[in-house]
Amino acid sequence: MKCLRPVFFCAVFILVAAGLCGCLPGNDDRQDEERDPHFQRGRDLRDSQQFQAAADEFEKALETNPRSAAAHWELGWLLDDKINDYAAAIYHYQRHLLLAPESPHASLARDRIRGCKLELAESEVSPPNSQNLQREVYDLTQENRLLKQQLDEARSHPGAGVSPPPAPVPAQPLHPVANNPVPNPNPTPIPILPAAPAPVRSAIPPRVAPAVADAAHPRTYVIQANDNIYSVATRYGLKASAVLAANPNISPTHLHVGQSLNLP
Repeated sequence: MKCLRPVFFCAVFILVAAGLCGCLPGNDDRQDEERDPHFQRGRDLRDSQQFQAAADEFEKALETNPRSAAAHWELGWLLDDKINDYAAAIYHYQRHLLLAPESPHASLARDRIRGCKLELAESEVSPPNSQNLQREVYDLTQENRLLKQQLDEARSHPGAGVSPPPAPVPAQPLHPVANNPVPNPNPTPIPILPAAPAPVRSAIPPRVAPAVADAAHPRTYVIQANDNIYSVATRYGLKASAVLAANPNISPTHLHVGQSLNLP
């Protein structure tokens, strides 16, 4: 036993030294994540206030290593504090906590998840955003322009426009004796006016909802301009986290027009 004591103390000393030097497995994983070139470039862009470009680099780091807790943390913080995409920020905070529940950022990540949920709740009761109003104004402007064009075409039609008043009928001569009216032997014919053209209906097609569903396939949604995960989830009465869970291969910060989302 006395011979084993020096060996035991030596082993304990080596483990303590390894922990202080950052050689434990958890520290090695974090250091490996931070050595990724996309991760390092993302930090440089973040420090130079190029937040969207930094988020793109952290996304590339996650494509290289989807289990990078450090990249999830950095991306969650950017989306929360700088880009204001709170639904996507919640997703990355939750992934960070799942991959590194004991990380030094765990407590702050939990607090910011609650803060992002409050931000989303406030946006639900806020007035419609200006982008929706601009879209409605544009649609009304296009409809008004089309109606004016159809009105101009109707006016230029040979049978359209204001019809001239009918020619006045000359006074009938009176009989010289009986003082009674005598029919005019050559009456002036009354012009027959052409029928007014039928009213032209608007040619603007009705707006069709982009969601598609049938009995054999799950419900899907095709991404439109200015859409994000939260707006799509709200439109169909879903939670953003549920939509993200139904689309594990889709990045919430890299949606593009025409992309299909599965709706749970």
